[in-house]
Amino acid sequence: MSPEALSGRTFDVVVVGAGISGASAALAAAERGSRVALLTKEPDPAESNTRYAQGGIIYTAPEDSPERLTRDVLDAGGLAGDPSAVRLLAERGPADVRELLMERLSVPFDRDAGGGVSLTREGGHSVARIAHHRDTTGEVVQARLLEAIRSEPRITLVTGARASRLLGPDGTELRPGGCCSGVAVIVGEEEWTVPAGAVVLASGGYAALYASTTNPPGATGDGLALALRAGAATRDLHYVQFHPTALYAPGRAGRSVLVSEAVRGEGGVLVDEEGREVVRKHPSGSLAPRDAVSREAVRSMRETGSPCVYLDATPRRTGRSPGWFARRFPAVYAACRDAGVDPEVEAIPVAPAAHYTCGGVGTDLDGRTSVPGLLAAGEVASTGVHGANRLASTSLLEGLVFGLRAGRTAALEGSRPAQWPARQTAGTLTRAGCPAEWERLRALLQERAGILRDAEGLEAGLAEVEELRARHAGERGAFGDALLVAEGVLRDALGERGSRGCHHRTDMEDVKREHEVAGLPG
Repeated sequence: MSPEALSGRTFDVVVVGAGISGASAALAAAERGSRVALLTKEPDPAESNTRYAQGGIIYTAPEDSPERLTRDVLDAGGLAGDPSAVRLLAERGPADVRELLMERLSVPFDRDAGGGVSLTREGGHSVARIAHHRDTTGEVVQARLLEAIRSEPRITLVTGARASRLLGPDGTELRPGGCCSGVAVIVGEEEWTVPAGAVVLASGGYAALYASTTNPPGATGDGLALALRAGAATRDLHYVQFHPTALYAPGRAGRSVLVSEAVRGEGGVLVDEEGREVVRKHPSGSLAPRDAVSREAVRSMRETGSPCVYLDATPRRTGRSPGWFARRFPAVYAACRDAGVDPEVEAIPVAPAAHYTCGGVGTDLDGRTSVPGLLAAGEVASTGVHGANRLASTSLLEGLVFGLRAGRTAALEGSRPAQWPARQTAGTLTRAGCPAEWERLRALLQERAGILRDAEGLEAGLAEVEELRARHAGERGAFGDALLVAEGVLRDALGERGSRGCHHRTDMEDVKREHEVAGLPG
């Protein structure tokens, strides 16, 4: 829908982002009678990280329990997660999957021979509990959510609308200490201000700020930048997870194709050029949590001088029948064949790539941030679930569970919307940044704040980002937002006195301590 559909209207709730967390929040708010504006910066509302989630979503198994899942999530997160948030996810998650995705939206999860939901196991999980649709789970979930959004008359979906500013009660830019009462969005060359009683940020993470990434180009942290400018409390911005098995295809432009975690869950093993297992120091081997597998992959690459390692999922390794890989992982199989690799007969060349950002805008268990009227859910938020490293297939579940909770909270807090109507404004100075500047920033983060870090590199990276920010002082737009986020990542990394999870300092020892959250409502 075009932005003209906003003209003269007020909304109870504005949701920024239409992935699983944003769509869930919008549906939950609308179910409680709220008038909802759902905004996405992409022309195609299906374009989000949700769409690219391959492995699946955590459900439950007969031998599973909330206590068991809680322990798996906390262990994968380096014991840095918030136990109360993890327990809520573990206790509520299966019911939300069943009620919304299975019963209401009829997501066609794969079935086993007995007709039950087919479950697979992934790295860091103690049991098989991942529900999936082949290797395109996120794509199917996203499509069903958008069908529900379009059929809900209380939701106005506006595409191609990039959020540029959070707004205060008088319609001007929200400053630290104020109350959020709307959002300004840029559509083409026009800026519109959209009032609301509550705003939910569900705009995704910032892993596309790295040179090697599995994320689509839009995952640059613009929602996080909005919250930072409004003075919202953030946490754990330096916990950037690298997925250990992105398809290594040198010379191919764009995001790296993810080779699903489930390939290892189904028997695939990470090996080097000589066929030796790469993950030798962890008792779970190739099914260890992602941070451990990524570090072992980098270690192997440095030892052998190879630019990649290999994921062996051939029948000889897995014991599966010929043709199984193509049937179970059709999207990965097609991507491999397009790159000249046949997973049925040879190991897949893979290398770690930035995949998920575990930190973000700090929230309570209902999505509230430290800014009144502003909520957050999904990858832009930090609920405390992931700690220092995300357990495989928790991203869709967290987006669903906390998206629904944020939407319900927003419906309550948005019952008294701002009194000024949506309108077109003069806008602010924006600048996208030239390709060379983007390339420089991505290379900087890849080198200075990648899988292996040290104080010297982090300090050099921060100095370079500060120099870029000074050069672009006063400018707004995607590149200015990216610089603000990059600075936050580097500062948080320097402040972490030790190694934990996906933050590995080569100049410091591992640490274990209680997770602390400051500046959040009680």
